[in-house]
This record gives sequence, C-alpha cells and structure tokens, in this order.
Amino acid sequence: MRKQFFILLALALGLSACSPYSYYAVSNKKIGTSYHSFAWLPEGKSKASKLYDNDVATDKIVEATSAALQNRGLKLDNKNPDLLIKYTANVNTTTKQYAEAVYYNAPARYVPRLGFSRGRAFYYYAYVNPFPVYVGDEMRKIRVNEGSVMIDLIDRKSGKLIWRGWAEGEVSNPEKAINDIPKVVDNIFKKLSS
Repeated sequence: MRKQFFILLALALGLSACSPYSYYAVSNKKIGTSYHSFAWLPEGKSKASKLYDNDVATDKIVEATSAALQNRGLKLDNKNPDLLIKYTANVNTTTKQYAEAVYYNAPARYVPRLGFSRGRAFYYYAYVNPFPVYVGDEMRKIRVNEGSVMIDLIDRKSGKLIWRGWAEGEVSNPEKAINDIPKVVDNIFKKLSS
C-alpha cells in the first residue's frame, strides 16, 4: 500500500513539474571568458506587446535577466560593456488545430433472445447497451493567446547578435504570465552555454 502511494506521489510530482513553455536558444559564439560586463540597450530598442508593455513586466524581465547574467560572472557596466542586452516580449492570438476523437454510440435497445431451460426453448428480451465505437477524428480549431519572451545578447564591438534565447507558451491568464517571467527567464538562461 505504501509503495503504491509513493509511486502515485512521484507520478503526480513528475507531471506537475512539466512546464507549459518551450525553451530555445541559438548561438554563433561561445560566451566564455571574453565577456565580463553587460549593459541594457535603451528602452526604445526593446519591444513589448500589450500584455508585457507595462513597468511591472519590464522590471521583472530586466531584474531576472540581470540576475541570471550576474550569476554567470558578468557584471553590469553602463560605461564600457562587452555585451548589450535587448528583449522582445509578444503575445499573439493564433489558431491551433487539434484532432478530437469521434465515437458512434449505437442506441440502447431490447433485442429478442432464444433461451433453453429444462429441454424447452423460450424467447425473452434482453436490454443491450453497446460500447461506443471509434470512427475517426474531427479537426477542431481554437483561438489561443501565444506568448513569447526573447532575450538577445549582442557583442558591443562588432554589433552582431551572438546569442538569442527565447521561450514560447500559451498565455491563458495574464497575471500568471507576468508572475512567471522570472522563472521563464531563468530557464531561458539555462540554455546559455558558457
């Protein structure tokens, strides 16, 4: 009994740890010992859509990104930075398609049956409620809000993008999306190779 309880507990914890966001990163250069400092590009260079275009969301993105970079040994230097940081946060309404299974439920009915008892045949009626039968899929369309947070690291000397990390996910609750920003940014920077 205890073993089954622990298996169910582990399964519940494993499923609850799944993130509703997908994380990606692309890079053309390793960010190692050649970069020691960073600075934020002016606010006009970073873009945000309606949901993320407020001071709370901007502060959360900036603070989480700065903390993640400082944990990697970089320091904030607005005078002479090695890296320039820019972010883009968008929420778009898109249409998702999914296949919904279609079943045929035959109607329940009384059917005649033939039975034998003590050498004699007799007729009776039995109630039959058949199982549903899978007949295929039907494509459904649903409108969803899909959000993304993208962080760019730019080499100040060359002006080239050297790393881009982003997260994409469904945004059903705007308040939860803004509160999740620090966790999302931390997971984006887990993709940053040193």
